[in-house]
Amino acid sequence: MINIERAQRLSDPHKNDLVMSAWERLVHGNPCESNVLRPLVTDSWQRCLHAHIDPFQPNLAPALEDTSFRDLQNRHAALLSICRPVMQMARDDLDNTGAIMMITDPQGVILSIEGDSRTRTDAENVSLMSGHNWNELASGTNAIGTALVTGSPVQIHAAEHFCHPVKDWTCTATVIRDPLNGNILGAVNISGRQKTYTPNTLAFIATTASRIENLRANSELRFRCQLLEHSMDKLACSQDGIIIVNRHGTPITMNRHARAALHAWAIHLKCNALASIPSLNLADDIADTSLPDWINPEWLETVTIQGTRVGTILTIPRAKPQQTVCLSKQPELAIQQRRTTRSPAFSRIIGHAPPLLTAIDQAQQLAAVNVPVLVLGETGVGKENIVRAMHQFAQDSRLSDATTGAGAQAPRPFVALNCGALSADLLASELFGYADGAFTGARKGGMTGKVEAAHGGTLFLDEIGEMPLALQPHLLRVLEEGEIYRIGETSPRQIQFKLIAATHRNLQHEVAQGRFREDLYYRLSVTTIRLPSLREMAEDIPLLATHLLQRFAEQYHAGVKSISDEAMAWLCQYRWPGNIRELRNTIESMYLTSTTAQLHISDLPAHLLAESISGSDPASQSSPILSGGLQVAESQVIQQALRACRGNLTLSAQQLGVAKSTLYAKLNKFGLIGQLHKIRQERQAS
Repeated sequence: MINIERAQRLSDPHKNDLVMSAWERLVHGNPCESNVLRPLVTDSWQRCLHAHIDPFQPNLAPALEDTSFRDLQNRHAALLSICRPVMQMARDDLDNTGAIMMITDPQGVILSIEGDSRTRTDAENVSLMSGHNWNELASGTNAIGTALVTGSPVQIHAAEHFCHPVKDWTCTATVIRDPLNGNILGAVNISGRQKTYTPNTLAFIATTASRIENLRANSELRFRCQLLEHSMDKLACSQDGIIIVNRHGTPITMNRHARAALHAWAIHLKCNALASIPSLNLADDIADTSLPDWINPEWLETVTIQGTRVGTILTIPRAKPQQTVCLSKQPELAIQQRRTTRSPAFSRIIGHAPPLLTAIDQAQQLAAVNVPVLVLGETGVGKENIVRAMHQFAQDSRLSDATTGAGAQAPRPFVALNCGALSADLLASELFGYADGAFTGARKGGMTGKVEAAHGGTLFLDEIGEMPLALQPHLLRVLEEGEIYRIGETSPRQIQFKLIAATHRNLQHEVAQGRFREDLYYRLSVTTIRLPSLREMAEDIPLLATHLLQRFAEQYHAGVKSISDEAMAWLCQYRWPGNIRELRNTIESMYLTSTTAQLHISDLPAHLLAESISGSDPASQSSPILSGGLQVAESQVIQQALRACRGNLTLSAQQLGVAKSTLYAKLNKFGLIGQLHKIRQERQAS
């Protein structure tokens, strides 16, 4: 790319007559007068002379025939699709303005054109139309061709054109780059008669190209998220080497067995942009389709989502063929094993409710895979607990994978930050750190930010939905580039970490309302884990309550207390808007205020009793209409056991052959709390 100073890019219409005179002398064999021309134009005219372009009758190639033009559009269908909303806007906004907008391919062939209808007609007279090539070596100095040569925004006005037929036109163009690798995808140009000149078109065209590139980046990010979401089970569970390759043929991540598998097959492949595999490029119809010798076609699985090929899963067996056993069902078996066996890292999470087990299963799968994870759940459901468990699980996995001679590995850092607890300025300092003297009051020697402190480990951003909009692009850049700038510094610092974010908000709604960036949302939500509310796991309340009582006994160095069946029934039927945090505070309050070894209904906090009495008093509950004869029969059996055991839940659970916690959940489900209370009142009366 040629470095073009900003001042060179703008034309000066007041010099048009001088430029025209310089051009006339040049085409008649005189030297080029560089003091009149911008260096940008001088260089372009010189290239045209060396290419022997006739300035009066340029040898323009005819427009592509219909079949060839359709083939060209099909090859650039992705670019045209991304540009469609921009061109639709041009169709409306440029009508009656005398201006037209064009999209070209990297060689300068016009693929699409929109704008003022009368100007389009005039443009056809100078071949400024679809299918024509405006490469500089075909059409002389012009904004499209010169922008493609320089790689920068360019404005070519009137006499600055090399060829006489277009000297009544003013044009501004810039290149469109692929945000993934910086390659030129094409150019965007705006043209009109010279009377329509305005210097603002340079900024307008640069902004338009930037918007197209952002649309392209968001599209690629969606493809990446879809690919990783689809591949997660194999990444986490397969015992073979798994390498995920994006739609451009670039490896983007691999599982922990991939390096061993590559070594076993003597394959030298790095998982970075330099290791592109051209034959796995699904985005380019003319890409090389011949596989390298080391790839077995049976190892490849193309991932197609909603008709679009988003990438490839490359599975490299860890064992040589003669040692290989049938592994076709191995991922499914591994998933099943994870659901029945909880790793030590997750042992601190109490509960066996199916929604919780599903969340733990997902967390175990995602913990050791280096992709962002978004944890969703209401306030108080224990999001930080599961995030810490994921970090510990990843740490344990690294230790278990370490070779015998590798020695002890240092613990990986875990850094947490609540994005909703700080002002925007303070949050920026906490996240990115700052240099010595970056601002008034800055700590001497500067400060390491949370992102930098998490290098090599896990960064947990709680309440990510509260992050100020102005800070979000800075976080996105860290995630995309893997580097940060401390406030007040000009040199980047390379960092690598696993990001886990959490929120109680609906981020899709926040994006729709303009309060959260769409590109950051897609980057964060590569994978998601939803933690259930306590209402959804009421069957675990007795287990949680018992655990909390044991913890408080140790914390306060006092005796272990229990909860009466009546009080437990009240706890099970309460809706717990504050979830586990509210349950913990309630149990702690009961433990500290009760003077007996058993906690009763009278020990419940006043607000809980008031809400229950006003809205859902167990004594006044009536059984809901049960759906299905099986549920009716189950309810009747439970009621018979309660009567037979005179309201004693321990005996009733034994008679029914279920755990006491399960019986609590059934009483809550079938609306039998009031029935239990009534049976016990009758027992006391007798």
